[in-house]
Amino acid sequence: MKKFSIIIAGGLAALVLVMVARTAVIGGSSETAITGAGFTVYDGDAIAARLGAAIRLQTVSKSLEATPDAQAFAGIAQFLSETYPAAHAVMEREVVGDYSLVYKWPGTDNSADAKAQKPIGFIAHLDVVPVETGTEEEWTRPPFSGAVYDGSVWGRGALDNKGQVIALMEATERLASEGFTPARDIYFLFGHDEELGGGNGAGAIASHLKDRGVSLAWTVDEGSGLAQGIVPGIEKPVALISTAEKGSVTLRFTARGQGGHSSTPAPDTAVSILARAVLAVTDNPHPLKLDDNVIAFLHALAGEMEFSRRLVMTNLWLTGPLVKGQLKGDALTAASLHTTTAPTIIRGGEKSNILPQQAVAIVNYRIHPRDNVEAVRDRAVKLINDDRVTVEIAGGREPSPQSSATGEGYRAIVETSIVIFGDIVTAPALTLQGTDSRHYANIADDNYRFTPFVYTPDDLQRIHGTDERVKIENLSRAAAWYEALMRRTAG
Repeated sequence: MKKFSIIIAGGLAALVLVMVARTAVIGGSSETAITGAGFTVYDGDAIAARLGAAIRLQTVSKSLEATPDAQAFAGIAQFLSETYPAAHAVMEREVVGDYSLVYKWPGTDNSADAKAQKPIGFIAHLDVVPVETGTEEEWTRPPFSGAVYDGSVWGRGALDNKGQVIALMEATERLASEGFTPARDIYFLFGHDEELGGGNGAGAIASHLKDRGVSLAWTVDEGSGLAQGIVPGIEKPVALISTAEKGSVTLRFTARGQGGHSSTPAPDTAVSILARAVLAVTDNPHPLKLDDNVIAFLHALAGEMEFSRRLVMTNLWLTGPLVKGQLKGDALTAASLHTTTAPTIIRGGEKSNILPQQAVAIVNYRIHPRDNVEAVRDRAVKLINDDRVTVEIAGGREPSPQSSATGEGYRAIVETSIVIFGDIVTAPALTLQGTDSRHYANIADDNYRFTPFVYTPDDLQRIHGTDERVKIENLSRAAAWYEALMRRTAG
């Protein structure tokens, strides 16, 4: 017995040493320090004024059935042309799908090495979501005023996504004015209907480029940014670089039962059958998993945590169930670990004393990259296990392919972010919403989602909401970031 106790004690001591050793490997910053010459500061007030003018052009995407406002979209195309003459002098511009803009900045290096380099693409969108009727008076500044107030530019599209468009154009204008010529082709891909799914904008652009034989090395779009005060336990800004985005599918459950008078009901009605079907999928959610991408994310954060937390994060082979349980408690982090299930609509019955013959529920799933549309439907059918319920796909899209977290584009985004923003943490992430990037999956080797804005918890409530605004400081740093990224990857 004594010998057994010694063996156990020795085993525990070895386990502790292994855990401490693994923890020591990740101590301090999660990224190697990158030195650079800094960057030239942009005139934030001037950029703010130009963004304000862009916001006043109401390029609203209302619905798939509504025709885009041709005057507004023609207006923003003209505005960009007049405001950034040097950029337009060096780039080729096309209008695709009637309203979307494609810019090509031709590379000038004709050496063998340059010809082997594929072009890169910067994705953004020109359209904005509507302002909910009746909420206009709740805005600090009118929603389409583009007002410059309290260190910010206010209005619909400031964060999503005209701020990014303007920052890109500011960087290009400066580069062109200074005589910069890219060694490789650079594309700017500005869709007009991202808020409606991007089919007629980014989808048409991608088909157009594919027909021309264009293949991109990588793209960068919106979808994430630098989170400040959002990631628990991390005080520094965390640059979340999304390497994939979720897909989605809407399933329609239709339950059928015996009709008749409510005074003589059968053991089950269409409503009770449907209720059990909905509970079957909500009570059995898709499992949460700590896959390689989540582990890379947690390890990146671990370098900035206190020792006890770092000990947990760097030994997920042992502490994985504990960490998974903690992440499960927050809706945002839980959504990153699995395919989510959300019943959103339920209908059944016409009158209180009539047994409905059918009842319908709409359930929306946001699909993790390890799943797919058909598998989500099949799993729902299996869980419901009732021939009286039909499960139909009422619309969906597959999740994006997973992009490399070690490739050229990812490394360039990391390095540029450290140069511009200084002492930050960088980590791979997953975009939970949809972006235009998914339309370029077939013509780009990798697609990344990262806007060089610092976001606070307050900012997250403003996107698509009341009082959307972007800080002027964000605009000037974003312009510097895009300039540095282009110099780094195409200089």
